[in-house]
Amino acid sequence: MTDQQTSLKPLHPTLYQLAQNGTSLDFFFAQCPACGAVNFPANAPGCSHCGDPLTEATRLTRPGQGELLEFVTIHVPLMPGMNAPAIAGDIRIAEGIVEEGVIAVPDESGLRTGMTLKAVADVREALGVYACVFVPMEEGAAA
Repeated sequence: MTDQQTSLKPLHPTLYQLAQNGTSLDFFFAQCPACGAVNFPANAPGCSHCGDPLTEATRLTRPGQGELLEFVTIHVPLMPGMNAPAIAGDIRIAEGIVEEGVIAVPDESGLRTGMTLKAVADVREALGVYACVFVPMEEGAAA
């Protein structure tokens, strides 16, 4: 990202931030003090594993990536401002945590279940923000 783009703010600042490389995203998790499980988002009121309040949880920052579990092409916009067609998928971002995400590829042909995706910034300069989208991680690439 250029210096101008780094002044952009995250669309969802409680979920992610721009990584040091300027294109990837880091996700915010909370580690439960009672059971040690990792939770997402970090500002969840309670542990999704044991139910303990997360008021004293340790906040963790980890590279935004995950395993693609399933995906589908959506041909009709589901909300205002959504482009169609779009590819959405279920992505396991941590043990026991599956999130839905937009996958920024031209079509499904290069996707396969089990592949690793990484979260990257989708710059929306007119709004002054960047959003989160996923792209396939290149084989052998570091997060």
